[in-house]
Amino acid sequence: MNNGFFSGRNGSDALSVFLTALALVTATAASVITTETARIIVSLAAAVLIALAAWRMLSRNIAKRRVENERFLSFFRSFSKDPQKAEEKKRKKEERKTHAYFKCPECKKELRVPRGKGKIRITCPHCGHQFIKKT
Repeated sequence: MNNGFFSGRNGSDALSVFLTALALVTATAASVITTETARIIVSLAAAVLIALAAWRMLSRNIAKRRVENERFLSFFRSFSKDPQKAEEKKRKKEERKTHAYFKCPECKKELRVPRGKGKIRITCPHCGHQFIKKT
């Protein structure tokens, strides 16, 4: 019987980790601020961020916290991922079943060769360097 304290609670997710890290950065910034009023305001902001992260981790409304976390992740995905790179990554994943990928030792370009051919000599079309690899 597992009736632990975190049973049925949201726990840590990407948004909670981000809020905690932001609180640590804010608290560090508060320690170097010389103006008393500004230091108090920044310290309070850090405390609010820690409280919010703790509240999210202890929340029992898992569905709502999951939606918040997904919004947070999609917000950052819109900045960090190029749609063409995502498509290329998906295509590569499918092609790994039939092809192997190697980097040319000279120019570092990625080369695609068929799988299951044993040891083959690969000639880089970019620089002309030849090397032997097992597929």
